[in-house]
Amino acid sequence: MALNKYVLTATVTVAAGTVATPVAGEPGTGGAAGFGNTATSAGIGYFPQTFVKGTAIVLDPAGAVFAAIGAGNLRAYTQGTDDVGHGALAN
Repeated sequence: MALNKYVLTATVTVAAGTVATPVAGEPGTGGAAGFGNTATSAGIGYFPQTFVKGTAIVLDPAGAVFAAIGAGNLRAYTQGTDDVGHGALAN
C-alpha cells in the first residue's frame, strides 16, 4: 500500500455500498470476523460520506476510496502551496 496526499478539486459524495470492505468468509480476503462492509451497513459507519472541495486527504491510489472519489476529482498535494499554517492554533 502506497499512500499519497491529494487535494479534492470538487465536492464528491460517496454513497453507502460503493466502497465494500472484506467480510469474514469471503475467499482470499482475510477479513476479520464482524468487520462488515458498507453494502450491508446501510449507511452506518463512514459511508455515505461527502468529501469537500479543497480538503487535503491521504489515500492509497490503488484503493477503493480513491476509485470511488475518482482521479479526476483529485490533484497531487503540493508542499508549500497547499500548507495552511495553522500550527499555532493548537498546543
